[in-house]
Amino acid sequence: MSPEPSSVVPTIPYGASVPENVDIDAILRDLQTQGVHGPAEQVPALKAVVADAKAKGHDIKVVVLTQKQPKFTYYRDVALTLQPKTGGTVIVLGPDSVGSSGPEFARVVQEEAAQNLTLTDPPGAARQMVEQLTAPQTNWSVITILLTLAVLAAAVGARWFSKRRPAVHATGAVAPEVAQATPGEPDVGADKAADED
Repeated sequence: MSPEPSSVVPTIPYGASVPENVDIDAILRDLQTQGVHGPAEQVPALKAVVADAKAKGHDIKVVVLTQKQPKFTYYRDVALTLQPKTGGTVIVLGPDSVGSSGPEFARVVQEEAAQNLTLTDPPGAARQMVEQLTAPQTNWSVITILLTLAVLAAAVGARWFSKRRPAVHATGAVAPEVAQATPGEPDVGADKAADED
């Protein structure tokens, strides 16, 4: 029994990054005019997500592909193809995966934001992802620099304290130039010098 025509995914030519069933030109036109591309019934909710992001100073474009792609990387490839032409951050949502591209957010932040989205509700998934992208992030560069400085300060402090301790010879005896009498103990060297007089 052959699969239904609507569930057949076209084969992808070797080396192609965007599947033949994705009309980049139509998507680009929609993104340039309204900032979103997707099924008509989802467009108002998608526009609301884009408008909310814009109100917070973020340029986000959202694409919803209704057809499952043969490789999950194609969603990101579509975003990579669109982003240079639209600017901002392009989010491509599909039935089984998400892809994104944009200069505003680090790749690791984009990948983390794409985790655990409710893909059965594309406008909701878009809102989830935008909220994750725009949430305050931990600045690991600053933390790394501070930890490095703390370790360096500890090393310098340890070295400084080790220089202040009395020098000890390999035999374990304290070097004469730093030997001192402990309070309450007689100074043997001073007693010998007095006996010799």
